[in-house]
Amino acid sequence: MTLFRTSKLSMAGFAFPAMPLAGFLQSKYILLMPLYAITMGLDAQAIAGIFFTTKMFDVVTDPVFGILSDRYPTRWGRRRPWLVVGTIILMVAIYMLFIPSGHVGSSYLFGWLVVVYVGWTFTTVSHTAWALELSPDYDQRTDITGWLQVAAMIGMITVALIPALMEQFGTPTHAEKVAAVGWMLIILLPLAVFVCLRSLPEPVTPPPKRIGFVRALAIVAGNWALLRLLAANAAITAAYAVVQSLFVFFVTYTLMLGDRTGFALFFLMIGGMVFIPVWVKLAQRFSKHVTMQLAVLYGMFVPALLFFLPPGHLWLTGFAFLFVGAITSAHELLPRTMMADVCDHDQAESGTERMGLYYSLLQLSSKLAAGLMASGIYVGLSWFGFDADAGGQNSQETIDNVRYLIVFTPIAAYLFVLLLMWRYPIDRTRQKELRRIIEERGEA
Repeated sequence: MTLFRTSKLSMAGFAFPAMPLAGFLQSKYILLMPLYAITMGLDAQAIAGIFFTTKMFDVVTDPVFGILSDRYPTRWGRRRPWLVVGTIILMVAIYMLFIPSGHVGSSYLFGWLVVVYVGWTFTTVSHTAWALELSPDYDQRTDITGWLQVAAMIGMITVALIPALMEQFGTPTHAEKVAAVGWMLIILLPLAVFVCLRSLPEPVTPPPKRIGFVRALAIVAGNWALLRLLAANAAITAAYAVVQSLFVFFVTYTLMLGDRTGFALFFLMIGGMVFIPVWVKLAQRFSKHVTMQLAVLYGMFVPALLFFLPPGHLWLTGFAFLFVGAITSAHELLPRTMMADVCDHDQAESGTERMGLYYSLLQLSSKLAAGLMASGIYVGLSWFGFDADAGGQNSQETIDNVRYLIVFTPIAAYLFVLLLMWRYPIDRTRQKELRRIIEERGEA
């Protein structure tokens, strides 16, 4: 087995696009949904329906794009051209969503969300599949994914820092904070992709072998490790979507901290950043699925900090979110590096490498779970009688319900993940056996 070797500078440059891409993902629920609910005046249930309905397009586009990018390489590679095309689409869609002008209604939000999700699929599937193809080694894949996660957390921290700095030096509106973040993403995206393309070449992969549709589908459907990983990924994504969707309302109204959401968000992201090397070392010391169990066990107990957090204490709030944020880096790091090993199982069965398809399925599970949970949370707020326009004028009982949702919903999701990861079938020993089978066939 040939290990992947490169400089830290090259890896940092390759990982750079994860920074603005994660920044967009972070801001989509924490900043963008409240923008259309509070500033644009759209009904919370209508926003929930739009965010969920647009996710249905991904049920088709994600796996189709994954299959096409695997099967039809270009003269510039399988991943690089689509990374560029997706970046251009994202830049346009982010401008329209984050800096809206004129009359903005439900159709405007729906249309541009569809466009932004297409760009997101092209960029993230291409970049992450490329990353997971860099090494066949079980532990080295965790290192590579760790680089992506560091860049991602920097992007999330930047998204938190921009509103925090604006709050420190003035009294910006929520729309002004969202616009500032939008411009940051628009500027960083093309720069990051340019640096990435210059940093590393795509790995040489064997020509794709054609297998029948029925057999290809049967291999995917019979991959028990894949199905368990997709379910676990959906659950942890849903758990974090709850925190993201309720964050502004929880900090502003439940904790009565006014416009200091940027301050609390900054500490949430710092917690995730600090814990990245912890999750990497644990995954290399034990195994990836055991580390995921440890992460969700931590995630089941730490929400108690939010349950007992008293209103009006800014620095105590920051301290609490520092520990809550520790699990955020595990959300992306562990499922992605595990998916590379699951793809080895597929390659050993099918005789062809389909990393694009498999990562697109992982991303699809994240999108559907996040869209469903974020939409469900907004519907739940409406059922509880929470009115975003009324803000602090909501009843105390209604405001308390926000606290219950942000604390107890993730705990239920993490318990489900804990069960799914029990006796997970692909560990370090099994992955090495799969690579041996692949290399003996000459498919590596």
